[in-house]
Amino acid sequence: MNTFDVVIVGGGTAGLILARELGKAKRKILVLDRRSNLLDFSFNTLGSFINLKDFDLTENVVAQKIDRVTFRSKLMVRKVNVDAYILDKKKVHEELLDAIDNAYVTTLLNVNIKGINKDEQGQFTSVTDSKGNEYFGKIFIDATGTNGVISKKVGLRDPKVDLGTGVEYNVKYTGDPKEGHLLIGKVYQGGYGWIFPLKDNRAIIGFGTFDEKVVKELKHRLNEILKLPHIKKLVVKDNEKVEGGSIPITPVLDKFVLHNLVCVGDSVSQVNPIVGEGYKFIFEAGLMASKAIDKSLENDNLDCLLEYESDWRKRFLANYSRSKRSQERLFRHSNKDLLMDFALFLTKFRSDRKIVRSLSGEYGLEET
Repeated sequence: MNTFDVVIVGGGTAGLILARELGKAKRKILVLDRRSNLLDFSFNTLGSFINLKDFDLTENVVAQKIDRVTFRSKLMVRKVNVDAYILDKKKVHEELLDAIDNAYVTTLLNVNIKGINKDEQGQFTSVTDSKGNEYFGKIFIDATGTNGVISKKVGLRDPKVDLGTGVEYNVKYTGDPKEGHLLIGKVYQGGYGWIFPLKDNRAIIGFGTFDEKVVKELKHRLNEILKLPHIKKLVVKDNEKVEGGSIPITPVLDKFVLHNLVCVGDSVSQVNPIVGEGYKFIFEAGLMASKAIDKSLENDNLDCLLEYESDWRKRFLANYSRSKRSQERLFRHSNKDLLMDFALFLTKFRSDRKIVRSLSGEYGLEET
C-alpha cells in the first residue's frame, strides 16, 4: 500500500497551487484528475486584479494589461482607471505545472474519484475511483471545483449548487486595447456582459446570467448584444466558435476542514461573489491551506489544519459577506434599466480607487 502525505483530488487552479507549494516543502504528494489534459478549459481568459509577484507568476501569463474599465448601462457610461490584467488561463496553468517538483509530486490523469473512505475514528484513509482503485494519504484535499466531489459527500457544501453561466466569442476588436468593458441592464438581455481586449486586435465578448430560465438562450442573447450599435463599433464577430462555463452561486462558506480533509477553491465556493473571478482568491486560499497542511504534517497534529480556516476568515469573511449582499442586489435589479442607470450614475460620486476596491472584492481594507 502506497501512502502519500497529501492526496489532492483535482488538478485545476487550487490543486496545482497546492501541489506546487507542498512540493516545495518536500512533501510526498499525489494529484488525481479525471481529465486527460490539465490544459483543457471551457473559458480561456479571465479578468483579474491579481498581483502576479504574490503568487510567483510572470508577465508571460498576461493576455493583456488593462488600464481602464468602462461600465455601460442603457443610458449611462462610467469610465474607471484600474490596474488589472486579462489572464491567459493556459499559460497560468503551464507556469504552475512547470514549477511543480516532480521528485515529490506524482500526477495521475483519467482518474475519476467517486468516494472517500474513513476509519472507525472518523479519519479519512483513502479515496476510491470509478474502477475501485484506492489511493491512501495522511491528508486529503478536495480541489475538484464546482463538482465538489468530496465536499458535497461530507456535508461541507450543499449537493445542489446554483450556478452563474456564461458564453463568449473571440472576436476582432477595434477599441482601445487596454480598455475593458462591463455591461449591465435589460438592454444587455437582462444578464451581464463583458469585453476583454487581447493582443493583436482581438477581444473576448461574453454574456452571462444567474437566471436558469435564460441559460438555454445564452448564445442567442449574446448574438443580440452584438447587434447593438455601440457594441458593433467595438467588436466584429468573425467566427462561430462559442465557449462557455459556470461559477458557483452559494451562500458564503467558512468551513473548509473536516478531520484530515481540506477543501480549497470552488469545491467550497471561494470565488468572490461580486467579481466572479476566482484565481486571485483561490491562489491566496491555497497558500493559506498549504502552510497549515505543512505545519500539520511537521507536528503530526491535525488541529493545525484549522489555522487555514482561521486565516481565511480573518482575511476574507467580512469582504465575502458584503460582496454577497451586493451580488443579491444585482440579481434582483439587473433587468431594470432605470435602476441600473441610477446605480451607475451614483458611482460618479465615488473615486476610482473606491470603485476598484469594491470591484476587486477588497472591501474594508485600510487605505494605503
